[in-house]
Amino acid sequence: MEFNTACLGLGAVDADSDPSQRLIGGEAAARAHAESYFSGELPLTYKLVRNELDGWDNSSKFSAWLNSGCFSVRRLVDLLNEFELRCERNESTYWLYIELLWREYFQWLALKIGKKLFLKNGNAAFQISGRFDAGAFSAWCRGETEYPLVNACMKQLSATGYLSNRGRQIAASCLINELEGDWRYGAAWFESQLIDYDVAANWGNWQYLAGVGADPRGGRHFNLAKQTEIYDADGRYRSRWLD
Repeated sequence: MEFNTACLGLGAVDADSDPSQRLIGGEAAARAHAESYFSGELPLTYKLVRNELDGWDNSSKFSAWLNSGCFSVRRLVDLLNEFELRCERNESTYWLYIELLWREYFQWLALKIGKKLFLKNGNAAFQISGRFDAGAFSAWCRGETEYPLVNACMKQLSATGYLSNRGRQIAASCLINELEGDWRYGAAWFESQLIDYDVAANWGNWQYLAGVGADPRGGRHFNLAKQTEIYDADGRYRSRWLD
């Protein structure tokens, strides 16, 4: 498992001298990344930057190693607790812990609902709309919709196998709401593309956005114009992936 960090705008990276800058499979690489991450101040700013669309330091980047079994959540929580004792505990370190709990929640949810994880109506007791339109779905996959921010997200996913959490939500919301598509096709596409794919987290999050998960409040519809204004006001992200 290797990730081209040049696609994140990081330039050429020597994986031997700085293994935290490349997603290379195996426990040794996972441990090296953990050591690098918790040796600096990145955990203290996690909540402030976690919604940024691009860049290595905008999230912890542990997902690929966790999802492939190279590192355990328990070990990661131990390291986080040690960091808080050694350095500081703040809202960002707390939020990192919350995100790990979310990941665990999806694992247990998948065990509980079984095959409902993959059904159109999911865990809901009602029917939802959403259809498969081959043309619209293909355009979404290729990043050729009428929504530039979504297109940039999808082209980054195709080029790198990675997409930020915010980018995943934006792209998913577009398929479900603007394109009125069947969320399962989007989940399946992400499954085929993501280098950090996890069954429970991927399908559980898609259910959540489609409104057929365990959340009683219904689905999530992201205002794409507002998302663009907040997360790519200067257009740098769109320029990087669309030009």
